[in-house]
Amino acid sequence: MRSIRIFHALAARDRLRRLARRMGYEIRQYTPLRSFAAAREALLERRAVDVVLDVGANAGQYGAMLRELGFAGRLVSLEPVAEAYAELERRAQADGAWEAVRVAASDVDGEITLNVTGDSRSSSVLPRNERFADKPGWAPKESRRVAARRLDGLVGELLRPQERAHLKLDIQGYERQVLDGAGDSLARFEALELELSVTPLYEGQAQLTEMLPLLAGRGFRPVCLEPILLDDDGLLMELDGLFART
Repeated sequence: MRSIRIFHALAARDRLRRLARRMGYEIRQYTPLRSFAAAREALLERRAVDVVLDVGANAGQYGAMLRELGFAGRLVSLEPVAEAYAELERRAQADGAWEAVRVAASDVDGEITLNVTGDSRSSSVLPRNERFADKPGWAPKESRRVAARRLDGLVGELLRPQERAHLKLDIQGYERQVLDGAGDSLARFEALELELSVTPLYEGQAQLTEMLPLLAGRGFRPVCLEPILLDDDGLLMELDGLFART
């Protein structure tokens, strides 16, 4: 009887998978080897992370996603674009354990020029690579001077001494500069999440082949890499990367 129940359960699972594929989706096991979200959840739990520093938070989509997945610790989100920051601040105020800071992370303190695009999620300090000029939302709208801080100064102000922190970067090609500005404070983070580009989407962006050795040299080892963007020929352009401090 038990073998019959198992057979029917497997058959139902296979039917559900085929149906999902016909609809353009894929059903996977929620395990760290098969799911980026599961790998993140397991890493944050294993390292007892109780605060997430979200750099390039836009309107707070990442923080909202963490809350939906059950993360109950503190959130600290940095965002320099005024329009996105207004929504981020609203979310943070409604949460109670979420702090929003209107600033750009950089390798300098002071001001930097931000290229604001039609879709604010694509805004970057770096100019876009003209090979991808037709990418939706990438059309430049204006350039703005925004406040900028190095993470090595911000970390001491925003993180509490005993907190165990996760750093998430979503800064459109500016990752190397922000990591340079983190200095020794990068050692404060148990985990790190960022985008990695095989082909630069922005001028002057560090590529995957440069970023992996840089992260290894700063003491971070890959936990999970997930493709997020292909070019028109089906070649890999960009990945999400999750790293743990060794």
